[in-house]
Amino acid sequence: MNYNKTLKKLDNYAVPYLYAIIIGCVLIGYILRYTVPQMYLNLTLIPHKVILDHQFWRLFTWIFTTPYELKGLMIVFLPINLFFYYSLGRALEAYWGRFMYNLYIFGGMLLTNIFVMVGGYFRYIWSPNADQNIYIDLMTNIDAVACCDITQLMFISIFLAFAVVGGDNIVYMYFVIPLKMKWLAILDLFFLAYYILAGTYYLKLIALSIVINFGIYYLINRGKATEPSTLKRRREFEKAKKSKKSKHQKVEYNADGTIKFRDANGIIPPGFGNPDSISIHKCAVCGLTEKDNPNIEFRFCSKCNGNYEYCSNHLYTHQHIN
Repeated sequence: MNYNKTLKKLDNYAVPYLYAIIIGCVLIGYILRYTVPQMYLNLTLIPHKVILDHQFWRLFTWIFTTPYELKGLMIVFLPINLFFYYSLGRALEAYWGRFMYNLYIFGGMLLTNIFVMVGGYFRYIWSPNADQNIYIDLMTNIDAVACCDITQLMFISIFLAFAVVGGDNIVYMYFVIPLKMKWLAILDLFFLAYYILAGTYYLKLIALSIVINFGIYYLINRGKATEPSTLKRRREFEKAKKSKKSKHQKVEYNADGTIKFRDANGIIPPGFGNPDSISIHKCAVCGLTEKDNPNIEFRFCSKCNGNYEYCSNHLYTHQHIN
């Protein structure tokens, strides 16, 4: 069973343009926060209201909460930041596929909700100091404020995910200072570690859920690298494949009576019209040839030092040879 073909089939059941939906929800949250503040507060994830008042809708509506308050320069940087995370989400979906991107986002949200719910039941119901904890949280509201920043931590998780596959890409801090994304990702991991060690009760749980979700993703994608230009080439490659399949082929015969195929341009596709013992293409990673799978595509990598050819499964995931 072909793993990539399975993922492509699952893409049909995934939510399209999820990265745009997330940014849209945050924008709606900003509008509500500064026009209908009471409605906005009813959407945020406040654990004691979920556990004690059974306001379970907050487990789903916290996606509308805003990552930070609009004041000073943050007003100017808001559209820039949102477009930045929109671009990261779009690139991640193009690289990993719609289903896997959905799985990462929804998996992270589900894990966060589980940690908050279990932590809430322990703090307010199962703990010997439950009454005291309820009193403290109602009076101080510290952890409720921490949970209001949950979308900010979700954006950090998206940044970390992209840094795994595109860590060598450069971003310009304050539009001037060039920094590799993997360096900023390491800094974000230190922030998350600080939240886990020194944050408030629920901030610890949320940060821990994000680290675990990212850890699973990292184990799957470590060693893989990509760039925006590579993603563009990949999309063009997929488009070219679809265009090629739409062309009609005509049947011709070799001198020995075997069938050979030519496309509309008169080109014989790999694996047809050749002696059985000869293969034209071979993947430098997995050793797959067109004899093993006549339907698979092969391409040379322009960034590798030498004539290294890769199948479509490894063209965008292999380590470049220098």
